[in-house]
Order: sequence, then C-alpha cells, then structure tokens
Amino acid sequence: MSAPAAIAAEPAPVALAGQVDQSTDLDNALFRAWVTPPAETLDDGEEIKSLSLDTGKPLKTHGSAFTLSVDPAAVPEAYIGPNGLVSLELEIYDPASQQYSWTTQSVRLVDTTTGSAAWAEPQNGQQPARGGTVKAAAVQPPTTTLKLRKASEGVAASFKTRAPVCTTTKTGQSDVWATIGSGYPAAPGYGTTRGKAWMTHSNGAEITYGAGLSTNGTNWEASGSVDVSNTKGFSFEWAASDWMTQVYRTQIRYYKYKYACDGLLRYYTMKAAAETGVVKTVKSKDLPPTWLSSSKCGFNYPAGTWTKTTGSAYSLASGVKISDIIGIDLRTSRKYTSGSTLSYKMSASHDSLCGNTDKPALAGKVQQFYNRIEEEL
Repeated sequence: MSAPAAIAAEPAPVALAGQVDQSTDLDNALFRAWVTPPAETLDDGEEIKSLSLDTGKPLKTHGSAFTLSVDPAAVPEAYIGPNGLVSLELEIYDPASQQYSWTTQSVRLVDTTTGSAAWAEPQNGQQPARGGTVKAAAVQPPTTTLKLRKASEGVAASFKTRAPVCTTTKTGQSDVWATIGSGYPAAPGYGTTRGKAWMTHSNGAEITYGAGLSTNGTNWEASGSVDVSNTKGFSFEWAASDWMTQVYRTQIRYYKYKYACDGLLRYYTMKAAAETGVVKTVKSKDLPPTWLSSSKCGFNYPAGTWTKTTGSAYSLASGVKISDIIGIDLRTSRKYTSGSTLSYKMSASHDSLCGNTDKPALAGKVQQFYNRIEEEL
C-alpha cells in the first residue's frame, strides 16, 4: 500500500542539470556519480575516498537532457567543504554510440526558508547550509553542457562490469597562476595624470577554476570546474596603480588524478585544490579595451572611491595559465563580494566608468575613462 502523499518521502533535490552537446538519446545511457572530500594536502600515490551516488536511480533523462538528484542527508559532513561546497563528479556512457562524458562541478548545500536543504549554483551569492537561510524560490542548481567524446577502452570496459573496483589516485601537483581580475585606469585625458585602480582578495572569497580531462595523460581538454574557497588565512589588497592595463593574479595548486577501474585506466583529470597565498600583478602592455557606450557608461562622477562588490562575475576563458603543463589554459570566474572587490579613484580628471556588457555595477568588468569622454560619443 502506497504512503499518503502528505507523508510520502520528499524527492531528493536536483544537484546538477544539463544536456550533452549532441542530439543523443540518453535514456539507455549508463552513468556513475560520486562526491569527493574537500581537497586537503595529499601525497602522490594517495587514493581519494569517493562516495558513490549511484543508488536510487538519481539520474533522470529526457532525450539529450538530464538531471542528477542528490539527497543532502546522504552526504556526510566529511564531504562538505568550506561555505557548504561539495565537489560533485558525473560520468555518462552511451553503449549505442560508444561515447562518454565526464564533468566535475562544485555545488553549494543551502538551507531554505521551508526548512529543507537544497543544492545551488556556487556563484549565485546564496548562504551556506547551517549558516542561514535563503528563499526557496531563489535556489537553482548548477547547469552544464557535457561534451560527448569517443570512449576509451578503459571507460567502455568499466561500464560492462556490473560492480567494477574503481579508484581515484593523486599522481602529481602543479602551482600555476590564475587571473582573477583586471583594472583599466583612465588615460590623462584633459588632466595631467592617469586614474588609479586596485583590487582586494580576502579570506573567504571564492573563485571558480576550470578542470581538465585527458584519456591518455598527454592530450587535454577543458571539462567541468571546481570552486575553491580562500580559507588559508590570507587576504591581500593590491596597491592603487595608474598602469593602463593591470592584471591581478593568484597562485592556485592543481592536483592531477588518475581514474582506473579493475586496473584499467579510464582517464586523468586536473582539478584546483587550494590557493597557495601567493599573488602578483601583471602590468600588461596591451592597450585597454574600449567599452565606451551611453548604454554601458556612467559620466560625471564626483570625486571619491568607487568600489564594485556585486553584479556579474568576472570571468576569463583562459584565466588559469596552465598550458605549459597540459597544453591548454582553463577558465576562471570570480564573484564580487564585500571581500572581493575592484576599486577606482574618481576625480575631476577621471570621472567616467563603463562596463563591458552593462552599466558598471551590473557588468563583470569595468573600465575608467577621463572626463569629457561623453562628448566623444
């Protein structure tokens, strides 16, 4: 006898939604899903204790689209990182076409006003679980598009076995630079000096770093991302500078992992693990962009300091400078918060700001212009 609807178990909330990049029917596809504990200091050769999410048919498909549901109560505290971040991984294999896809995605565990837990996109500004509530209507899980590729022998063989013994092993690490912001102070214009820009990156700020995938350890492609919370106890404020194109970077430690089932290699991945606490500025010789537009600019600002603490995230497709190691660079994305800011010194000589896609407070990147620039539109 079925339980009455009023007391039936609530369905697990969706943790990840998306689709594959081809018009492939996923209804007969096979999958594996798991979570990994927060990346701490690991020795090379150390195995990662992953938690399988394959039970209970959590993956639902409709044509080329899918949703992955995860019961928050099934994820132990040991797998929940700072600010409620959980590292989720998903692998889909289609026997008919012999194609597969892998992705990694950070999701945030949040509490809602209804008293239930849910999964949210990390960069939407919602509060972590057990640390406040958010409006239930505002909770949206991450979405992604997975790239299908030809399955390797190891991947295909692992899915043919009902219960393969699979392991994830750290095989190396690399410290690389990642661009997390940029500033474009105004040219002298009708004044005598340039404007000034600076940035802050404080303890607790979060950045999204792209992940890499390789079936042989040599040829790499971008696949998925990991959100890393700066919890290593450091904060940094760049000094105000008048250099025309300033690039702000932090050093991030990437771990290389080997995935194998029943002794057969499936693939390698490169995933961000932690910030090292090292930062630098690149004074680029590139000319600043020109985002001058009446629909994206504000003019005639009074003298003072303008600081960006919200709006669209700063993003850069090639932000992680890791091509010397894996042949490609990976993306970065940084949410603006009170502890992760971009500032400009405004004056009578430098009194205009323009966003790259919208007005300054709403855009992901902001450029300063000299006074009277409005006359040149």
